[in-house]
Amino acid sequence: MEFNETGKRLRYCLRVAKREMVHLNLQVLYRCNFKCGICDFWSSPDFASRPELTAAQARFMAEKLRPLRPLIVSIGGGEPLLHPEVEEITKAFSRDHFPVMITNGWFMTPAKARALFEAGMHEVSVSVDYADPARHDAQRGIKGAWERAVSALKMLNENRVKPSQRVHMITVVMDDNLDDIEALIKLSAEMGITYLVTLYSTGRGRRESRKFSPEVSARLLELKKKYRNFVALRGYLGRFSEAAAAGNSIHPCYAGINLFNIDSAGNVTRCIDSLDTTAGNILTGRLESILPRLREFTGKESCGGCWTSCRGAIETLLYSSERVGNLVDMRALTRDVPIGSGF
Repeated sequence: MEFNETGKRLRYCLRVAKREMVHLNLQVLYRCNFKCGICDFWSSPDFASRPELTAAQARFMAEKLRPLRPLIVSIGGGEPLLHPEVEEITKAFSRDHFPVMITNGWFMTPAKARALFEAGMHEVSVSVDYADPARHDAQRGIKGAWERAVSALKMLNENRVKPSQRVHMITVVMDDNLDDIEALIKLSAEMGITYLVTLYSTGRGRRESRKFSPEVSARLLELKKKYRNFVALRGYLGRFSEAAAAGNSIHPCYAGINLFNIDSAGNVTRCIDSLDTTAGNILTGRLESILPRLREFTGKESCGGCWTSCRGAIETLLYSSERVGNLVDMRALTRDVPIGSGF
């Protein structure tokens, strides 16, 4: 049975209500043109030698994952726009799922933006971490990164082909950029797009811990009340202080139950930070055998070492006691935006 856009949304809501598997992080490659200070993947020989997922493999994988449809499929890496078949990979998953992407924006062009959306990309977020271009460029390890990111956001917003497709600016909240958030929200509003945040993780290649302000949650929630285009879930933001105080950790973690990860070789793991603990390979194994192993890993491992949006937003939606408020926020995050208009 095929589902149209409305059918996919309704089925996804049902899966959320039943607390089933709803999110997949998919690494299509590990190459990146940036040398970000918050990630070590770009500098690791191990990751540099890993294969890239092909479009043919993506189509095969998407067919195997049909029993879990629809998933939010986050196409990442590395920098996903470096992949020569990223549009075909997007198309492979868009039939049954909701493909989304976070990119640094460097390789975005109007034609690329249009092609991604025509292939069925549901949502694209571009990373901007500081209001000051020089600080962002220094963090990302390449001059001109800030200007390219802002330009990419404009190109994406101008080339959506469906009202259901969304464009967000997203910021990694760190110990030194909390004061930049309001300016970035305002910049997003000027471009007619919405704004999201994710919390810094020590797990992206084993990065050092950072000392966060204990007021981080209060500050973010205050900004959310002030600006309509800041659409992150309130329950997710409300736990930033708790996570930061515990070394970016929130327990328990439901990775393996409600969200999971597949690397560029098809290996299935609980998350992007546990790539050495595989539950099987989706290209060679059976989904019916892999899913129980994922749940076994969740029960045995006590890791709660991140509160990034790919985990935190999902767990907030499924398990937070503030169900009504978070559902209101989810509506703002996913509602249709008419082509040619702002948020």
